[in-house]
Amino acid sequence: MPVDTTLSGRVRAGATTAGASLVGFADVEGLAALPRAVAIVMAHTPAGLADLKAMPTSVYYQEYLDFNARLDEIAGEMGRMIEAAGYRVSLNQATLGHIDPETLAAPFSHKMAATRAGLGWIGKSALLVTPQLGPALRLTSLLTEAPLEVGTPITESQCGECTVCREVCPGGAISGKLWRAGMARQEFYDAFACRKAALARAATRGISSTICGMCMAACPRRPR
Repeated sequence: MPVDTTLSGRVRAGATTAGASLVGFADVEGLAALPRAVAIVMAHTPAGLADLKAMPTSVYYQEYLDFNARLDEIAGEMGRMIEAAGYRVSLNQATLGHIDPETLAAPFSHKMAATRAGLGWIGKSALLVTPQLGPALRLTSLLTEAPLEVGTPITESQCGECTVCREVCPGGAISGKLWRAGMARQEFYDAFACRKAALARAATRGISSTICGMCMAACPRRPR
């Protein structure tokens, strides 16, 4: 099926107009129920990440909630646009309600969609890192059969020798190893240690979600 450049442009422009900071298209054939993924990113504000030195702040938590909700809305809007063009769509949630408690993994990885779309790589903190935003972002994705114009996958970390996220992680979850495509998360990052520390710190602020943000805020690649 030939690439639909017109639809690709419409989806990219529509998502950007709706508030997305970055949009990319990925070939995920054989990795998901449908062969293409749309990765949608929203940038955290510098104010939202300010003062994340020991505990999550109310400002960061509100951005976390607002951006998850808005990402779901944007994905829904783009899904309806693609469906109107005659293609099937499957939506994925930006929120964490569908995480498997046994593995702390989602059925489909938004971050895999983003790396395969060429938007960025996986940092030592297991967050998506982009050249424009560092890890200071929230993201979602949707799946489709539409023949969108896919990006060139990024398959290796560009974090180099930096260890800032490892140094600030309160849970000791970050090993410092560099990610590469196909690498199991547990080879370089302990999601359970992160979750334990994040829940404890969030609880001190009356927040029930698993949020911390210290590695995101500390990353030298994020805009200030």
